[in-house]
Amino acid sequence: MEPNSNSKWSFMVCSLVITSTLLAFSCKAPQPRSAERGVPAIRVGIVEERESVEFKIDSRFTFRNHAGGAISRNAPAGHWRIEVFKARPADFQYRLAVGTTKDRYEAEEIADFMSRKGLSVETRRYRIGGRFALRYLHKIVYQVVLRKAFRSEVAARAFRTSILDQTNSEIVRWPKGKARGTLRFSNLDTGDSFDARETVRLDVPRVEVADVDVGSGFHWERSERRTYSGTLEFVLDATGHITVVNELSLENYIRGVVPSEMPASFPFEALKAQAVTARVEALAKIGLRHPVQAFDLCDDVHCQAFSGTTKHSGVTDRAVSETRGLLMVHKNKLTEAFYAGVCGGHTENNDNVWIMNAKPFLRGVPDRKRRRSGDNLKNERNLKRWLDRKPAAFCNTTGGKIPASVNYSKKYFRWRVEYTRSQLERIIRRKTGEAFGNLKDLRPVERGVSGRLIQLEIVGTKRRFTIGKELAIRQALSDKTLFSASFYVEKKGQSSGLPAKFVLHGGGWGHGVGMCQVGAAVMAHRGHKFDQILTHYYQGVFLDKLYR
Repeated sequence: MEPNSNSKWSFMVCSLVITSTLLAFSCKAPQPRSAERGVPAIRVGIVEERESVEFKIDSRFTFRNHAGGAISRNAPAGHWRIEVFKARPADFQYRLAVGTTKDRYEAEEIADFMSRKGLSVETRRYRIGGRFALRYLHKIVYQVVLRKAFRSEVAARAFRTSILDQTNSEIVRWPKGKARGTLRFSNLDTGDSFDARETVRLDVPRVEVADVDVGSGFHWERSERRTYSGTLEFVLDATGHITVVNELSLENYIRGVVPSEMPASFPFEALKAQAVTARVEALAKIGLRHPVQAFDLCDDVHCQAFSGTTKHSGVTDRAVSETRGLLMVHKNKLTEAFYAGVCGGHTENNDNVWIMNAKPFLRGVPDRKRRRSGDNLKNERNLKRWLDRKPAAFCNTTGGKIPASVNYSKKYFRWRVEYTRSQLERIIRRKTGEAFGNLKDLRPVERGVSGRLIQLEIVGTKRRFTIGKELAIRQALSDKTLFSASFYVEKKGQSSGLPAKFVLHGGGWGHGVGMCQVGAAVMAHRGHKFDQILTHYYQGVFLDKLYR
């Protein structure tokens, strides 16, 4: 799970109310219905902004409108295609968001922090609504955005690049009005078809959707065919394209997350720990990641990987069932439960990775049973020695007895990437838009407790500039995304007085905050129970059962 990864944006209709201090949004969100008593339903975006979508159903069914009325009864089974005709997208305003939080005081702190940096901001407020009437769940989300507005994404991206030395930010789009157009549904086997100018819903035990995007922007990026259950909703989004939403109960959603985020072959107690963190993350993220869109969460690493029923297995279903309704709380509030693949030997503080307040349950910890003091990984010399010597850690699978299912992780615990200077110059220019001349150096400015870079200075022959935070650094130094920001730089050779090559020596895979998934697998293999795994990575938390 990579919470800051880029995603496409589709929207539902929202009304804007301006108060003296806040921009308040009231969104006309659909009201999901869960078949499980006491269990909330959740809406997951599985396809976004497509001109056409294909799916397959094995039996006859009925297309319905949002109110439940029949649009096309007894529709034939087979391969179906949806296309958009005569689409007219809504107009958009583009803004830069610098922080999104459930806490108004935290939003005020972010706004004050940005003001001290010379950036003018305002805060907008989203009401989540009453459909998540659950203990611990927040009802309002606050998003801090720069006051400066843009008419195009290109202009917003250029300004975002120009302030990288001041803050990291995310481009958000505000729709003005609604898109218009027609969705045409055609059965490719029988020739049956019909048109709809409204949202279309489909309730079937199983539907297969083609070309679902997976891992956008990362080294495993691909598309694949996936299966889903529950309700599928086909929406003409604000861009004039098709967005597909899967609506299902929270527990069924977790059944689709666990085997997507952690191999089903991992030890069972690790799978149970993953089930709890996935449930916490789902509820904690509602409204934070997609506050004005037609769904609560997307299906990729930006929120959590979700593959519908494609990867369901008996063992992961049992891990979900045995932890049903369990959440982590801290001081009577729902925690966040970030997690990453391989921490590299030490997890990271949340505030070093994202613009948010420090959370006591998201402090970086050494990934081993016995903690040692004296390993100051913010120090360059200590970090270099630590990365070179592969210290003992739960996620160090390079030696000793380990589960066979974690063998793949050896390449992530310690890794090496080598670029020629011209290769790296090309990547940095493309990713940042900066005209810095020829690359002279990469200089660490600040590191977190795990050694991950918080700020990195790019030194060129024409100018120098600083990149931060963690994900922005990883994206700027790779065609996709660098495994992690825990690395040191070795310069090799010379050409015309400049380095000929840059070698990055690194450790870990992912942002490093919260649970280390491979570390959890090794802990489980060594006899630790799921609650012991959770309290190792999330300090001071308690488990509570939200529903039965």
